[in-house]
Amino acid sequence: MGYRRKRIADADASDNPPGKRSKIHQSEAMSPPLTVTIRDQTFEPTPVFDTFWRFAAERHAITEKRLKGAPAPWTDDPTLQRYPFCNTYRVLDRVSQYLIAEVIQKGSQASTELVFRILLFSTFTSINTYETMQDEMSPLTWSTYKRANYERVLRRLYDDRVSIYTGAYQKPAPNLGFAENFMNHLALIEVLMRDLPEKCEEAEYIADVFEWLCTFKSMGDFTAYQLVLNLSYSSVLNFSDYDFVVVGLGSRRGLQRCFKGQIPRAYEVDIIRWMQLTQPDHFSRLNLKFKGLGFNARPMMLCDIEHTLCEIDKYVRKLGTPSRRTFQPSGKLTKICLPKAWRHHARRQLRIKCEEEAETEFIEKFVVESIQLHRDVDGEREFLVYWSGYSDDEASWEPEDMLADDAPNAIREYWKRVHKGTYYLSPFDTY
Repeated sequence: MGYRRKRIADADASDNPPGKRSKIHQSEAMSPPLTVTIRDQTFEPTPVFDTFWRFAAERHAITEKRLKGAPAPWTDDPTLQRYPFCNTYRVLDRVSQYLIAEVIQKGSQASTELVFRILLFSTFTSINTYETMQDEMSPLTWSTYKRANYERVLRRLYDDRVSIYTGAYQKPAPNLGFAENFMNHLALIEVLMRDLPEKCEEAEYIADVFEWLCTFKSMGDFTAYQLVLNLSYSSVLNFSDYDFVVVGLGSRRGLQRCFKGQIPRAYEVDIIRWMQLTQPDHFSRLNLKFKGLGFNARPMMLCDIEHTLCEIDKYVRKLGTPSRRTFQPSGKLTKICLPKAWRHHARRQLRIKCEEEAETEFIEKFVVESIQLHRDVDGEREFLVYWSGYSDDEASWEPEDMLADDAPNAIREYWKRVHKGTYYLSPFDTY
């Protein structure tokens, strides 16, 4: 079952309702963007390449206006008004801000304890779950860790049908002998804590930690990369933000939207590096005001480019799509909290691990392996899609209207399993 994506060059401003056209996505750039040539292969941007930079600037402007206490709406872009999108900077997302302010900066700063708290929080990625554990077992320390205490708290949440995991993405657990995912995850934490603090301390490259994490079952590229990024907000991984990036499924689709033709995987990281290094040129070329982050005007780093590529894929898909309600952000934004570890002198040194040049590999299409769950978000149905050739942690929620066009058989097979009663997946156990 091929899951076809609409070519980006065909998705122009006419996708929006009359009178509410996107100023971010335009069919023509103000001046043609440069092509990028990597190892004798040239990649030509599509109109969505400029949409990427307009989106990045506008989404960050929304955050800045909210921080200043400006009233809504913070943008006149209809798509940004109707749908939620992550911040241009990953560090500014709500979960990252909580991780830095409440998990990393509070409590013991010993490396082992930092690793434990970050690992514990990242395993569930739920503020409510972390605070519940903290309320009943504070302080959360590896030196006093007892599985039975954590099981008691998590089992009560599970029995009360309170979501233990984030609903933003899948958190697959390895089979370590327990029926419940949360118990297998506790066991995985114990296994990782045997060596992870030492691996972080002795790593020559940040990629070394990522590669080691990927050797564990259920730790796919996405999960391992998110954990490495979370660890890098602390002093346990003092590496430059220019060192390392992992291209996930969503950002891969975003890249495909930004450039014509198919992009070999061996070139993806190099293109992201080129985008990161040349970002001032693109903001200037498009007359966009982009001040960067904080007093030092921090530019978008590799993880932010990768992060925003995923969002641009969502943005283009939502262009002109009617929504039953206007997106309402939860709560006011307070003063942002940036990692203190960013000031560490070791982060000024580049340590890029050079890999052997990979064979050229073209991505022809995204193939639906199976649909495992459905949910309704603001009156719109979404299906949890597992993709052929990708790990379970890269499963993604996809809108029904797109799957109905591109993978109708997968939807029919899913409903057959549900109606026959041969299939059941508890959302309280999986996310």
